[in-house]
Amino acid sequence: MLARLASASALLVLLTACSSMSEVTPTGKNGYSVTYSSGTQLLTWVEIKNQALQRADQYCQSIGRKLQKPAVTSNHATGLGSKRATVNFECGVVEPPKADKP
Repeated sequence: MLARLASASALLVLLTACSSMSEVTPTGKNGYSVTYSSGTQLLTWVEIKNQALQRADQYCQSIGRKLQKPAVTSNHATGLGSKRATVNFECGVVEPPKADKP
């Protein structure tokens, strides 16, 4: 009976593991990287990729720049394994709108 309870508790811990987003880290001049991990949440690759891209875009906006050249890679996990997407990107200068000529 105790073994069943321990097994059920361990399974519950695994099923409630949270997803996580890494800190944005510099990779070079205007280059950055961010990784999103699904934990054991049942998320699609599109959802995982979109979470990482959204964080990259938010970071660039927070420093007054624009997301450019995002490149997404993954760990190719399948089944119940933790899926991970990494976005390498640049934050470029936001160009002011062009004025119309009379």
